[in-house]
Amino acid sequence: MSVRIILNGKEVKNVDVLVHTGDYIGYGLRNKSGKKWSLIRNRNKPNLLGVVNHGSINNHKFRGYEWMSDETGDLVGVC
Repeated sequence: MSVRIILNGKEVKNVDVLVHTGDYIGYGLRNKSGKKWSLIRNRNKPNLLGVVNHGSINNHKFRGYEWMSDETGDLVGVC
């Protein structure tokens, strides 16, 4: 299963998406230098995922994208 990350309508490259099968952690993200993030599911809206360990992935800031959605099959930043 290949999941893309899309912020501001652009795909973020050089990031590996790790799909977790548990209920609480939906996905893990790892950039090529090894920095990791976790996406935690919202209890009330399970298609929304909160970004833990805010930072930058290839110059795409997660600020303003504290929530992501996997409703489309990809991870899309939600303001």
